[in-house]
Amino acid sequence: MQLIISGALPPQSLADETAIHLEKTATLLRRLFEYATPHNHPADQDLTGCTPYEAWLVQRYQFAPVADQAPCAALAPILVPDAPAAAPVWLFQLAHFGLSNSGAHMLTASDIAVTEKESQALYESAAEIFTDTPFTLIGNRPEGWLVAVPAGFSLPSRSPALIASADLAHVWPQEEDYKPLRRLLSELQIAWHHHPVNEARRDRQMPLINGGWLFGGATPAQLSAPATPMPIVIRDLEAAHRQRQWGQWLALLPAVEQKIAGELATALNPQASGNPVTLPVNLILTGDNRWVSLTLEPTPALLKWLPGKRKQWKQWWSQ
Repeated sequence: MQLIISGALPPQSLADETAIHLEKTATLLRRLFEYATPHNHPADQDLTGCTPYEAWLVQRYQFAPVADQAPCAALAPILVPDAPAAAPVWLFQLAHFGLSNSGAHMLTASDIAVTEKESQALYESAAEIFTDTPFTLIGNRPEGWLVAVPAGFSLPSRSPALIASADLAHVWPQEEDYKPLRRLLSELQIAWHHHPVNEARRDRQMPLINGGWLFGGATPAQLSAPATPMPIVIRDLEAAHRQRQWGQWLALLPAVEQKIAGELATALNPQASGNPVTLPVNLILTGDNRWVSLTLEPTPALLKWLPGKRKQWKQWWSQ
């Protein structure tokens, strides 16, 4: 059994404080941490172009990069598994761009709760704008808009989730080669300012959909199908972690722990033959620049007793 909790590892500066809180309010997590064998996996976002959770996902597909491709280039074909095997896959995901005291920032489609109906309406309105650019709209999917790019086009691919935690001044493509892309994004922002979708959002006091982010570039042929089913992914902490809302992050811990308890209880129930599940439990926690894999040896009494030797879990928690 394997579970992933994205956004579960706080930055080093908050590790001690959150560990104290976790010890008091998340008893199950603390016990799991105490008896698990940890393995730390660095994931430098400047090198991967994506979050540690996304870097783990790319590794799962055994991405084989070409030239200077970063792991982020593989996210688009992973999200669109039925794309043609030999063609590069590029995704355009809707977003909100705004200003704050800390500079320009972006909120992802998930952050602002973009609906399929809104995406389709904006897709239809964008078709004419795209015809006057080197880019071509080729499909609207729940994961984003599929886009064909001009021959030879290259972009330092970064995922929307990573961009949403950064100052746009440091990641926005400024080179001359990206001028057509910047012009496209500017025209979409102007065209959508009074679009009915955004007028309705204003009425509901929701962030406007005033742009999007393009990423991808790898082909499905560069991926290998995973040999095991996709693990259970718990993403409740992800947005609060990315937005540095640590009070909210702490408040969400009990609900996350409850989900973990439910999944473990289900996995450890006796099978139809009466034999308990004996597979190891693997818990993966992701943070800013790494993920930690925790392995618990199989035992039918895992939730109650967790037999074995206690480990100093705060050592890896604070790295």
